[in-house]
This record gives sequence, C-alpha cells and structure tokens, in this order.
Amino acid sequence: MAFKLNDLVEICKKEEGFSGVYYTAILLAAVGRKRYLVRYENRFNEDGSRLLTEAVDSDEIRPSPPQPSGYNFAVAERVEAFVDFAWRVGTVIRKVDPNYYVKLDCNGKEHHCPFFKVRRHLEWQNGTWLCPATGLLLWSTGQLRALAFHFQHWIPLFASL
Repeated sequence: MAFKLNDLVEICKKEEGFSGVYYTAILLAAVGRKRYLVRYENRFNEDGSRLLTEAVDSDEIRPSPPQPSGYNFAVAERVEAFVDFAWRVGTVIRKVDPNYYVKLDCNGKEHHCPFFKVRRHLEWQNGTWLCPATGLLLWSTGQLRALAFHFQHWIPLFASL
C-alpha cells in the first residue's frame, strides 16, 4: 500500500521484543521504494528531549485500524490494549465491567485496562484488514468490505464506496 504524507500509521518493528506491539506515528516521507520516515507520537529519542523520528521498512507499517465503538469484549477474545504508550496484542482474561484484564503476548504480563484502551485485534495483510479470530475480510483499500457490527461480531457487507 502506498502511504501519503501525514498519514496516521502504526509501526510494528520486526525486532525481538516488538512483536505484537504497535506504536502510533505520522508518516513524514518516502525513503526509496520500501522505506518510510516516520515520527512517533509516543516514543522519544534517547535523551527524551523530542519525539523519535526514524526510517522503517514498509512491511513494519500499517494504517490505523478501523474500530467500531461500544464493543463488548468476551473472555478469551483477542484484543489490543494500549499499555506503555503502544497498542499491544493480547487476550482478555477477565472482565470487570466496564474494564478488562488483558494478558499481553509480548511479555505474558496481565494488565488492568479501562474499556477505552482496548480494541479488537486486526491484521493488515496485502492492503486488507482481517479479523484473525473469524478470518473475515473487514476493509480493503478503496472498498468497504465490512463496517457493520451485529450481535458482537463483524459481518461482511461487500459494498463499494
């Protein structure tokens, strides 16, 4: 997917310890065909004086995922929780209305998360949003595939914009 200047994106580094950890960033420029310069919204340089800017590979970038509002997650559901300034993939292990306890994949730790810092885990593959739990295609570049929310599950719409 070709990103544009000032797009809000998420970066998941391919280095050890970063798997399933998505940092929000602004795309600043293309660097060749397969790299982009980004400025993180919540990561700072080594001395903490300014936001970190770095070049990242295109396979480490995804657009910000679409999210329905008001979702009620169930125990064992795959989610992303906003912990330590990044979205981290994990599993809901307990619900205490309206909040969640999420076990993170990156470190195995359990975190208490307010409902507004938990979202459905989606995967960006070949320009398409997929729900790994159901295998449903949710959003494809240029077309609305699914943006309906019904009985706590995504349903495909297959409608064009």
